[in-house]
Amino acid sequence: MSYESPYSAGHPGCCDTDAIDELACKAKGIQKRADVIQESLKTLEPFKAAFSTAKKDYGAARAAAGVDVRAADAQLKSIREQLRCRVDEEQRDCAERAEHRVHARIEECDGEPGCREFPCDFGTDGHEDDPDAQLAGLIAHYRSEVDVASKFFQALIAEQAALPPRAAKLRADAAQLAADVADPNRSPLELYVRLLVLDRQVKGVWNGFPGVQEYVDCLCRTLLYVLKGWEAVACLEGWRAVRQCKDQGRQDRCKQLRDHTVDEVMAEAAKCLGGDCGPCGGSSGSSGSSASAGPYALKPR
Repeated sequence: MSYESPYSAGHPGCCDTDAIDELACKAKGIQKRADVIQESLKTLEPFKAAFSTAKKDYGAARAAAGVDVRAADAQLKSIREQLRCRVDEEQRDCAERAEHRVHARIEECDGEPGCREFPCDFGTDGHEDDPDAQLAGLIAHYRSEVDVASKFFQALIAEQAALPPRAAKLRADAAQLAADVADPNRSPLELYVRLLVLDRQVKGVWNGFPGVQEYVDCLCRTLLYVLKGWEAVACLEGWRAVRQCKDQGRQDRCKQLRDHTVDEVMAEAAKCLGGDCGPCGGSSGSSGSSASAGPYALKPR
């Protein structure tokens, strides 16, 4: 086993400890990355558990809701026939155009039903040496994307509990509309508008998912998107911790030089007294006894 002295041969007293600082900063980066991974698992593990039973749970909810949806749909078809002769063609066309315009505005507020597309690719290549502020901005953006996707995933899971009562309400609303149609004092136009609105709600009861598999596929894509986002955030947070550590070390060294200038100059002078006055790890510019004696050696008479 060999041992190589950390001291530069040409500079007695010169010990470069920068590698220790580098290692300490690297450790902070690893620790920060581990902390973020632990943070992510608080979201990802419950999401994974919910996904594992989603197909069964959503399938059961959809089957239960289907009974009420079919009943409501049949009721509305009967109501449409009853109103056909009570609302003229001009009134029907006007009401249908109005309902379409209002529904379009609602979609502008809520977005289209079904699965969402998440465009962020959570890229990390080329960002390791970015300044702290740039890393902070990218991390904030990625965390925001993850938060949006996480809320959408939670909304999808909540659909399992929300679907049966929503379908039951539609069936009850259809029954109420049928009762109101039997009342001769009710406005036929208002009844037709209610029919149009309720019919739209019945057709959209599944929130854009034609079947169970489409719902499960959407859940899967959303979950993997959240996972990818957390992986990128953990990577960037680790790099940022290293960057902050190095920046702080640089500030500390500058403060040391300013606050203890005399001591630092004396330390540099000690290197010169022991040999060539150069940076740690440098080499003497010449060889021979006069060079090794240093600049303060006695000259021959």
